[in-house]
This record gives sequence, structure tokens and C-alpha cells, in this order.
Amino acid sequence: MSSRLWTVAALVAVTVTMSSCDADTAPKDTPKPSATNATGATNAESSASSPNPPPSPAQPTTWAAGLCLDVQMPKPDSQLPGLADCSLATAGAQITKLVYQGNGPVECPKDTDGMLDTPTGQQPPRTACLRNRRAPHPGDVGKGGGILRVGDCTLIENEPVVSVEERACFDGHGPGRVRSFTKTKKACTRKIWSYAYKWQGSYVCVGPGEDAKKVGPQYELATCLTAPKTKKRKTVFGTENAIVGGLKKVSCKARKAWGKVVGYVSIEFECRRPADYSVTSSTTTYGLPFGLDPYPAITCIRRL
Repeated sequence: MSSRLWTVAALVAVTVTMSSCDADTAPKDTPKPSATNATGATNAESSASSPNPPPSPAQPTTWAAGLCLDVQMPKPDSQLPGLADCSLATAGAQITKLVYQGNGPVECPKDTDGMLDTPTGQQPPRTACLRNRRAPHPGDVGKGGGILRVGDCTLIENEPVVSVEERACFDGHGPGRVRSFTKTKKACTRKIWSYAYKWQGSYVCVGPGEDAKKVGPQYELATCLTAPKTKKRKTVFGTENAIVGGLKKVSCKARKAWGKVVGYVSIEFECRRPADYSVTSSTTTYGLPFGLDPYPAITCIRRL
């Protein structure tokens, strides 16, 4: 791990009354009149006109579009998903579409928060595209889940085979933010600081930081550092000052304090004032930066 250092410029109740006759005053051969309700209808008529309510419909047991599940994406590994009434708080996600099993990444809606295969025994087997009933929505652009699309960020491993994993973006530039999907490699790499990876039949074109294992600046803002040891080194960019042994933190009150971190940027940008220096953290081979780690790769420093 070495670094390079350079100077920068810039949510009716209905009351029913009943009337009756006194049994002692009514003639014996006269039948008692039927009790009537408030509208004049007899009890028998009232009963006949008020049938029993229909039974509640049976709860569905087969997954289908429009139904809800009792899980929220991303689903905890230990939780077995089941159907839930969409009107209840237990409903975590809604099935927006069922597609052929395994075709979720291609056929699910772009705002899908997650995908689950239908339960064993349901025929034919399908993959359910799910959207959470409430936030968070990992399927939104840059949030780290769902369908990979332009604006999402990635972690890409190129060996032994290309593996593209979506992750949440750190900032508006990456790491490894998807810029486009292209049919050819050249259509991507002709753009500066763009990298093309063959994946699922096309090329995913991403920006820097796609292989960074750590996401976040190497040095936090306002961190003070001692003066680094440097050595001149020839690279494809010319002669540069390489930092030997890395940057060392120190109390800002210490007499050895030489500089303070005032920002950090992705590799394709430059530090601006009030920074006096920019340090690029990278693993180098023959003077070329590889395996940029962490992201953002450039630390902006102001001389004290």
C-alpha cells in the first residue's frame, strides 16, 4: 500500500324499540298481536328480511400478485415468509408480480425491493417480485438492493469469474456506480474513469471504487497528521512524490501536527481549496494504481 501526494489548486348504531300488549287485558280468544319494530314490521317479518351475514371468504394459500407477505425486504435469513392480510401491520411486503423462477433480475419491476421463490409445492414454481409496504426501500436507486440499474453502486470481483454485487452508495459518485449497460466494452471504456465488466450477456459500465472492500474515508474530517516521508517515483503520469510508510495520525495540539484532513473525493476528482495537498491511497504495480482501498480514494489535506 502506497500513496501519492501532489499540490492542488483548487386513521349507526340503530336502536330497535319493541311494543307489547298486556296479557291480562287482552280477550282470551283474541291472539296476541305480534311485536313490531320501530318501522311497524313484525318480528317474523324483520327476521325474514335480515338474513345472516355471508361467511368470511377463506384466506388465500397460494401466492399471487397483489397479496402480501409477513416479511420485509431484505428478509431475515431465519424468518419463513407467509401470506398476511394487506390491511394489517404484519404485512411487510406486497407481491407486485410473479415471474418464471430465476427470472427475477430480468422480469421484475425496477423498483423491486427483493425477490423470493414461491413455497415448495406451489405449481408452477415462480419467483415473487416484492415491494415493501413501508420504508426502507432497498430497491430505490443507490440504496443497495433490488434490481441493479443505472445509479446503483457495486462491489465487483473479477477473479476467478466476474461477480457483481449491489451495495449502498457512499456518495453521488460511488463506489463503482453504474453509469450504463453497454453491448460492447469499447462503448464504456472510451469514457474516462469508466470500467467495463462482462455480466449477464452485456457489459456493466461503472465508475471508480468498484473493487474497494472498505467504504468510507481512510481519515475522518479534522484528523491531524504528521509530515509524511516521501520519495520521488516515476509513473506513467510523470514524476510524483510517493509517501513512504503512510500517513500517521496525531493530536492537532501536538507540535508534530503537520496537516489536517479537510475533505475526500473519488479518484476521478481533485481536491479544492482550502486543501493544499491530495493523497491517493492505492496499491500500485509498476506505478499504476490498482485495488483502490478505501473509497473515497483521495484524502484532501490542508497544511497547518
